[in-house]
Amino acid sequence: MCQICIDEPGSHSFEYMGKTCDDILIYYTCPGKATKYWDTKGILDHYEEVLEHNNNQKWIWRFDGDGFELKHSLEVTTAIGLIGILIKYGDSLSQIQIINSNIYINSLYGMIYPFLTPELVDKIQWI
Repeated sequence: MCQICIDEPGSHSFEYMGKTCDDILIYYTCPGKATKYWDTKGILDHYEEVLEHNNNQKWIWRFDGDGFELKHSLEVTTAIGLIGILIKYGDSLSQIQIINSNIYINSLYGMIYPFLTPELVDKIQWI
C-alpha cells in the first residue's frame, strides 16, 4: 500500500471497490477528495503499485469528478503520467467510467486527448 496514504490517509485517491458479477475488479478515484492532488510522483507511484499487484486481472477505472475544480484540471503532468500507466496496463483495463463530469474535467480531457490511444478512447464511458 502507498506509504504516503498510510501516513496521511486520503492523500491520494485510487482504491479497490470490489468486483463486478463477471469478476472484473473496480478501482475508484476521486481527485476532488484527495488532499495531495498535486503530488504527481506520489499519485503515479500509488497507481503503479496497486496495478502491479493486480496480476493482469481485468479491471475498471471509475473516475469520479465530484469536487473536481480548476486546481485539479491544472495538474496536466499527473494526467499525462496516468495515461502512460493506463497504456501500460491497457490489456487488462476493461473500461474507464467517468461519473459526475463537469466543465473542468471536460477541459482537461480536451488537453490530454491528443495523448490518448484509440484503444483508451474506446474504453471511456461518460456516465
